[in-house]
Amino acid sequence: MKNRKTSLMITAGILIIGFLISSVLSNQKESLQRNTIPENKKEIRTIKIENEDMNAHISTSGRLTAYNKIEIYAEVSGVLEKNSIRFKEGNTFKKGERLVQIDDQVYRNNLLAQKSSLLNLLTLLLPDLKIDFPGELEKWENYLADFDLNKNLRPLPEASSDQEKYYIASRNIFNLYYTAKSMEATLEKYTIRAPYAGVVTESNLNPGTLVRAGQKLGEYTNTSIYELQVAVGVIDVNYLQTGMHVNLISEDIPGNYSGKIVRINKTIDQATQTINVFIHTSNDRLKEGLYMTANFDVLGEKNVVEIPRSGLTKDREVYVVVDSNAIAIKKVDIIKNTNDNVVVKGLKDGDFILGSIEDKNAFTLLNLN
Repeated sequence: MKNRKTSLMITAGILIIGFLISSVLSNQKESLQRNTIPENKKEIRTIKIENEDMNAHISTSGRLTAYNKIEIYAEVSGVLEKNSIRFKEGNTFKKGERLVQIDDQVYRNNLLAQKSSLLNLLTLLLPDLKIDFPGELEKWENYLADFDLNKNLRPLPEASSDQEKYYIASRNIFNLYYTAKSMEATLEKYTIRAPYAGVVTESNLNPGTLVRAGQKLGEYTNTSIYELQVAVGVIDVNYLQTGMHVNLISEDIPGNYSGKIVRINKTIDQATQTINVFIHTSNDRLKEGLYMTANFDVLGEKNVVEIPRSGLTKDREVYVVVDSNAIAIKKVDIIKNTNDNVVVKGLKDGDFILGSIEDKNAFTLLNLN
């Protein structure tokens, strides 16, 4: 009897242990199944549109250059003479002052000889005119009376008829006259005068040097007006116009300087995809070659919003959320690009758009057109 009770107790214990083991295994299986079920739902980021007016701030740098700067070349040959102010770097000249003087004595004498030949022909012409064209004699006598070898030739008297013109031409007067006028123009090239007030920025000669025609003598610069060329983005340049004032600063010379836009290029630089803008400025402290930063504060666009670049397609479209299951495509205008964002126009206040175009597959695409 005792053995039978022991057997029943062992059997009951085995059943209890088996039930417990079965429960534990079942719970582990259910936990394993729950862990291996993939998560189908994904958090989708949307952006609420709140349009605002945007003021554009454009900042770009460039190097100052003198607006009026010329390279001076000799057009005639000769020995360089000493000038009251030597043509050397740093020396300043007023407008009209002599920059360079080349010895012109030989050429001047040749011109005087040419004028003397013309004077001789005019003197011989008067007796013939008195006989053949007595009515035209007075104007030629007056011209001859005012003839001065040391002054530039005045225009010849106008012929009153073709016969008089042919008569004068047959005496070779026109030929000598225009040859002398050409020599007068060449004589002026021996003296080079300042076209404007400025400073010599390069000099390649000294007094006594033999100068040849076509030789570069130096550079002459007007320091009263400087030009700053800066590159502006294709979109930003739409905010600029000629006549607009600009604030200029430099790291090397403290202070703020005023400038004005004078020209805007109409073509895009192929290498940088920018457009050149030209600014004029004037200040005694500024120097050619100085790097300056131009700051433009201009009124930008109205009703624009900044969105992440990830929410914009390559066709400049965004996905507008219609309801919890549907979206629609909306074309927008790009106003400005920043690092990771883009400013666009064309969306309504209160609309929601997808923060990333990669989330579009979670919605049904509607055609609202």
